Amino acid sequence: MTAELAIDLGAIARNAQALARLVAPARLTAVVKADAYGHGLVPVARAVAPHAARLCVYALEEAVALRDAGIGAPVHVLGPIPPADLEIAHAAGVQITLWDDDLYARQVASVARRRRGTFAVHAKIDTGVVRLGLTVDEAPAVLERYATTPEYELAGAFTHLAAAEEIDSTFTLEQLARFLLATQNLDAKVERHTAATAAAILWPETRLDAVRCGIGLYGIWPSAESETLMRERGLVLEPALAWRTRIVALHDVEAGETVGYGRTWRARRRSRIATLPIGYAEGLPRSAGNAAHALVRGTRAPLVGRVCMNMAFADVTEARGAVEGDAVTLIGSDGAERITAEELAAACGTIGYEIVARLPAHVPRTYGVTEP
Repeated sequence: MTAELAIDLGAIARNAQALARLVAPARLTAVVKADAYGHGLVPVARAVAPHAARLCVYALEEAVALRDAGIGAPVHVLGPIPPADLEIAHAAGVQITLWDDDLYARQVASVARRRRGTFAVHAKIDTGVVRLGLTVDEAPAVLERYATTPEYELAGAFTHLAAAEEIDSTFTLEQLARFLLATQNLDAKVERHTAATAAAILWPETRLDAVRCGIGLYGIWPSAESETLMRERGLVLEPALAWRTRIVALHDVEAGETVGYGRTWRARRRSRIATLPIGYAEGLPRSAGNAAHALVRGTRAPLVGRVCMNMAFADVTEARGAVEGDAVTLIGSDGAERITAEELAAACGTIGYEIVARLPAHVPRTYGVTEP
């Protein structure tokens, strides 16, 4: 085994329930894009579907995989769908995203006419992220055309918030005001949604009709501010993923000797160095070297030297009695110690989202359901 991911579907389901209670009466949309943030698309979707009004993915391929697995819950595809694949999307009965009133929108309507049905669509409005979306000025007229186009069922209108993780930012409220202005003439049955996990926690006024919770489902906090506030209010999110590998070799290194490519780490004392069969090809960021820790025998062991493509090094000098085959925890608990995705991300200069979303599909995943 080079590495293994253990996923607690019970924790994910409980997180979904906790978030659904938090945002009610707004409805929970469970975001399972990017292979459910590295946790496994189909198993996670099955775990959260009973607690969510809808599932969200980015790509049509993800939606089709859910349908192929027998998951019949409403699915919204957030990202662009190639025109050549619109018939597949219609056949799968998924909700799609529109963000213009030009060629693509006409192609969507044409496919719906040809298939003698309607397309459920969500209109994307750009209020300040500048990716996809109708401008606030053009949105009212375009939304009216969407609502009166017989080939469309206008199911929702939404935006993404740029700075919702920051409690001291006024930009979130500016974006909300723009969105409400752009959608003020919508029929009440059209679902409006702006908030992801961070906004759902920090900015209750952004919850509107529905919230799109992703990272929180997996027990990872979108920001330190959100964790502090929710813990004060009694909301607990359970980390759902453990990431482990094993020691494959041990070396005694004398003071002054270096380890790894580039000789970026030099022993200050006689040290015991473990070789781990995992590198950046298995999802461990190269920047983890000389920055992050692992757990060995319940003890924190610094990752030293440069992370290689398929190997890394840990200083296990303090992990007394460490032997080849010992478990090494990169995310998760060992005894009284725990390393979270957020901690590993901070050490690597990134965010928890990136750490888990980039876990490769070839790393084996095992699933269990724990009780609270």
